[in-house]
Amino acid sequence: MDKVVLSEDINPQGKALLAGKAELIIAPDTSEETAIELLRDAAGLILRATTQINARVLEHAQKLKVIARTGVGLDNVDIEAANKKGIYVCNFPGLNNLTVAEHTIAMIMALSKQVIHMHQSVKSGNWNERFSTNQIEVADKKLGIIGMGQIGQLVAKKCSSGLGMNIIAYDPYVKDKFSNQPYTFTDNLEELFRSSDFITLHVPNLPETRGLVSKKFLGLMKKTAFIINTSRGAVIDEPALIEALQNRRIKGAALDVFLQEPLNVNYPFNSLDNVILSPHCAGSTWESNVRIAISAAQAVLDVLEGKVPDSIYNKNLLMNENRQP
Repeated sequence: MDKVVLSEDINPQGKALLAGKAELIIAPDTSEETAIELLRDAAGLILRATTQINARVLEHAQKLKVIARTGVGLDNVDIEAANKKGIYVCNFPGLNNLTVAEHTIAMIMALSKQVIHMHQSVKSGNWNERFSTNQIEVADKKLGIIGMGQIGQLVAKKCSSGLGMNIIAYDPYVKDKFSNQPYTFTDNLEELFRSSDFITLHVPNLPETRGLVSKKFLGLMKKTAFIINTSRGAVIDEPALIEALQNRRIKGAALDVFLQEPLNVNYPFNSLDNVILSPHCAGSTWESNVRIAISAAQAVLDVLEGKVPDSIYNKNLLMNENRQP
């Protein structure tokens, strides 16, 4: 029976697909050395966000046929090394779009209504905080969206039609798709940063997006503005953002992703009272985990049964002619 490694546990409905058809091994930790040891004789890997599958790991994975990433991002997979070994790399875009969009909107509302601060005030006995006027309404506020892919589109639709926010968007690749929508598109990021009351990021981690939110752009924001990031940590210049928050240059931030994960308990974000943090969970709900676990398990099962799986990220890149679909 083929061996399939889970870098971390997945929803039981995904594991049920593979029960009796593969030997399932759940990694005890996410270290590189553990990955090397477990993948030596594994045919499949169901990979979550933390474990790094680099060239050194893949060098030892002599029987590996497929990596099924439980999500969209492939920052933790060396695609070139996988190509050279003829390993299918599968990801599953779209399955948690709604999940991330809802988390983004929850962060917008938590920032605007000062939910965390009010919660802590009640628990500490400061009932008089009810007279505070730091909370704001989001209706008629300007929401800047950087990246109008499927998640950005959902955020725009729900915040525009549901919350009455005015959308200003930056995405040169899809601008023409929205001529019939009540959104303002700009080719000028400076304009978006200057005019927005909230800014939310929905772009991948690419060379052209790393450090996109720089000290310069943060310096253009209103002092009353907030920034939200549920995309990738590398998109923001973290030291510049920390400085802006410490100096109250901007009103606040809500972050689900970071340059280094997990976030160190002593990292400066943890000492700030104007930032809301979540542990890279924007794409994770019960429902999305079921969808993703089933899809990842099915991709692995397809390969074990000699079939070509759907959602192959590197379909046109595989260098081993015998494995090209």
